[in-house]
Amino acid sequence: MLKYRLYIDESGDHGYGDLDGPGGQYLAITGLVIEAESYRSQFHPRLERLKQEVLPHDPDRPMVLHRRDIKDATGAFGRLREPELRQKFDAELLEFLTEQSYAIITVVLDKKAHKEKYGAAAYHPYHYSLSVLMERYCGFLRVHNARGDVLAESRGRKED
Repeated sequence: MLKYRLYIDESGDHGYGDLDGPGGQYLAITGLVIEAESYRSQFHPRLERLKQEVLPHDPDRPMVLHRRDIKDATGAFGRLREPELRQKFDAELLEFLTEQSYAIITVVLDKKAHKEKYGAAAYHPYHYSLSVLMERYCGFLRVHNARGDVLAESRGRKED
């Protein structure tokens, strides 16, 4: 029986504090579903090789692919301000991602509409979105007659 892993990360604020701007109104939780052995033997080694080839770094301090850091060329991705290096990195990352076998599950919650509809009974946005994501993942596993596990990126001291 195949085993899959769901890697989870969120984008946006997880609370009901600021609901009036796009950064506060929406919460997205995305999961990458990948067959575990394929991840270990192909996906991860090739991704690490790509990162080392384009942006050499200390392997004891691995580079984490954060969209904002890549987009803004900050932190470990500061060298991407060099146009030729940026073009090389973008092309190789896109090629890598198109060649891999994985599924993406994304849940986007309009927190303002959710809060307006359910009032005080509204679930916590992160917990609600995560439960919907997990339902979809369980459905994926059933369809593929597989089993799986989950790894979520840390969110912060309080949230973890």
